[in-house]
Amino acid sequence: MSFRPAISAALLALFAVACQPAAETPAPGPAADAAGQPVLLSCSHKDYQPPATTSALAGHRAGSLKCLDLDVEIAAPTSAFVDETGASHSFADFKGKVLVYNIWAEWCGPCVKEMPSLARLQKAFEGKDVAVVPVAYGFGKDVTRESTLTKFRELVGTDLPFFFDGELILQSEAQTGALPATLIYDKDGQEVARLTVPAEWDTPEAIALVQAVLDGKR
Repeated sequence: MSFRPAISAALLALFAVACQPAAETPAPGPAADAAGQPVLLSCSHKDYQPPATTSALAGHRAGSLKCLDLDVEIAAPTSAFVDETGASHSFADFKGKVLVYNIWAEWCGPCVKEMPSLARLQKAFEGKDVAVVPVAYGFGKDVTRESTLTKFRELVGTDLPFFFDGELILQSEAQTGALPATLIYDKDGQEVARLTVPAEWDTPEAIALVQAVLDGKR
């Protein structure tokens, strides 16, 4: 007896809950309740303050990037994922480049909304050592790949490569279940920043963040 359909359904429900706009995503802040206990504030809250960090990238916490997490030092995932033809790839294909890994799904509204801005981010770094790599969630190697590819082409045409993780392994290695999530790795494959809420990735602050990583800051 296979438990895969039940597991997939449970994961789908979990990730759908995680797929929320920034205003609904809690993050630590300085506020306290009447008893003096700390409370969680969303990034949209006027009193929100990002956690302290010694990262040289802290100055890029602005606009839609104010919720950047800069202290998650995790190596880039090593598991394989596939392209539209089913051919296998890994992040090793982008060795020596700053990697902007975006986790998305065709049924995630915020993911879909931010995808065109990721394509524009890639265009802003045309000819430079920056790779914007969206990898879609899926359930089963081929079950939803075609419908996801159709949606992807509607969003960005061929401005970004299409990749698909039908085994739900890659995001597990990245240690996040959030949708959308964007993780940035330096040229050595070490994570230097992550954002687990939607963002506009072609804004001056987003381009400056990626440029700073390209310049070797972390």
